[in-house]
Amino acid sequence: MKKITTTLLVLAVLMVTAFSASAVTPLPDQGVYRIQNVYSGTWVKLQHNYLADITAPTYEEASPLLVWYGERDENGESLLTNLSGDGGDMIETLEFIKGLIEETLEYNNKPTWFLEEMFQLHLVPTGDADGSVFLCVDVPPIDDWEEIRDIILEAAGGQTAVTYYISHMHPGNRHYMGIDYDGSFGYRLEAGTPEGTDIKFLMVREDLQGGYCFVKTASATAENPYLRRVHEKTSTVDLAQAHNDVSAVFDLAVDGIKVNRLAVQGLDLAPLAQAIEGSYLALCPTNTTAEKFVYDAYALKLQLPDEGVNALNVVSAATQALGEDSEIVAALESHSDLIKDRAAIYFVHSDNGGITIAGDANYADYGDDAKWKLEFIDTQDNYLAPAAEVEANGKYYTTLYTAFPYELVGSLTAYSVLKVGEDGVPQMEELEMDVIPAGTPVLLEMETNNDENHMIMPVAEGKMDREAPKSMLKGTYFDDDTENDKTNMLTLQGGLNFAVNNNADYMPANKAWADKTIPTAITTVGNDAQGDNTIYDLMGRKVTNPTHGIYIQNGKKVVL
Repeated sequence: MKKITTTLLVLAVLMVTAFSASAVTPLPDQGVYRIQNVYSGTWVKLQHNYLADITAPTYEEASPLLVWYGERDENGESLLTNLSGDGGDMIETLEFIKGLIEETLEYNNKPTWFLEEMFQLHLVPTGDADGSVFLCVDVPPIDDWEEIRDIILEAAGGQTAVTYYISHMHPGNRHYMGIDYDGSFGYRLEAGTPEGTDIKFLMVREDLQGGYCFVKTASATAENPYLRRVHEKTSTVDLAQAHNDVSAVFDLAVDGIKVNRLAVQGLDLAPLAQAIEGSYLALCPTNTTAEKFVYDAYALKLQLPDEGVNALNVVSAATQALGEDSEIVAALESHSDLIKDRAAIYFVHSDNGGITIAGDANYADYGDDAKWKLEFIDTQDNYLAPAAEVEANGKYYTTLYTAFPYELVGSLTAYSVLKVGEDGVPQMEELEMDVIPAGTPVLLEMETNNDENHMIMPVAEGKMDREAPKSMLKGTYFDDDTENDKTNMLTLQGGLNFAVNNNADYMPANKAWADKTIPTAITTVGNDAQGDNTIYDLMGRKVTNPTHGIYIQNGKKVVL
């Protein structure tokens, strides 16, 4: 078997990557894999842009490869549509070589109809329990093949890869990719060596990262790029300032590329797939840079099962999972023709700033609008910095109500509000806890107005594993909250006061307020708050030498 050292071989090499189906399971999900040959135990390695072999001795030294394929046929096979690593997409390179051969044959007035099938790479489950796969090329019967072959070889001028590929093709047969004695790739007509394993490959999955993140469209022209939830039963792409918009924080949990949780503001998209037996929601990596192996964008798709798909049932399940007012439900209803057996339904950013769907046939037409980027929240690159609402006593304040637990980073202090005086001054108590539980309305105090000095970081621990602190504050996740009487909502205003805002039509999302109907007058601060002129700060602590600021004296707010 001859060693392949050029573009074409590389293509084939990597194609093997896409294999890893088991006896009882279909082909593996699209995603990033490292590929191992069953016979040799060695791994696929990219030597440079146009050369690959199976010589890497360990998983760590193997090259990660993106595997993408189309619909499976009745035998569980599929055609590779993307197989890429450093240097770009191998399928595209194979298409380029096919184009050169096509030009040569057309120039010599020879048929070209067979080239399409001849250059398609099949992913085939071996049927073995180890989940191994084959990579195959089918060559149809071709009249006058010897003459056509000689024309191609003469035009190739000794080009190694083309010469090897064409000279080893036997029309009317399926060709398997296997491993040569020196670790290179080649084709076989027979089903492997006597051991029967040198054409079998295993795909070892690279799991995606989970955690709290922002989700934004990859489109560079999108005016409103971030996905967030701003309404009770709707997910929408809206303008979200990544550093301070908690309504855009998603909680992501994945198994490989399958999404087990993609939740924002109490709405989880994963149950959409879980409500449809045999389907799953997936984040599939897409290669956005041809020169570098960087998968920084993903296709978000709903993969429907092989059979029994009913459009009415899918829409019904989506409505139950997401609510009848969801944009996703509306898109499914208006594109019911896309809902069919084995179909993949992609969620894409639409021109009107919302979400619509696409199928396999038109997914590529959306370009970057069909790709989503994940920006994981950490202190180095992406973070949450609540914006100050008011300034008082040289410090800055805001209220906050989140659907996720978080810890304070930097010059931040969280308070619960126990009472609000008739003059609007709050009596506060510092929350001495490492993690602020989800659904806890708080008053935040910031030493500066610099975002990088007052960050909050979502954490996985402590979601509601402890009793929420006592507070008279309430909160809302949505701008359009209608469950509360706005005239009785005391909101944070200038000078660290809580009062009714008669100019506001609604309560802003992710903010907290005090209920005016609850008796909140401060009657005592400490044991002797009234009548003795003792001065207290806003948290009820006695102050011996007050400086300039707002204090409590004789049960009333005073400015010194």
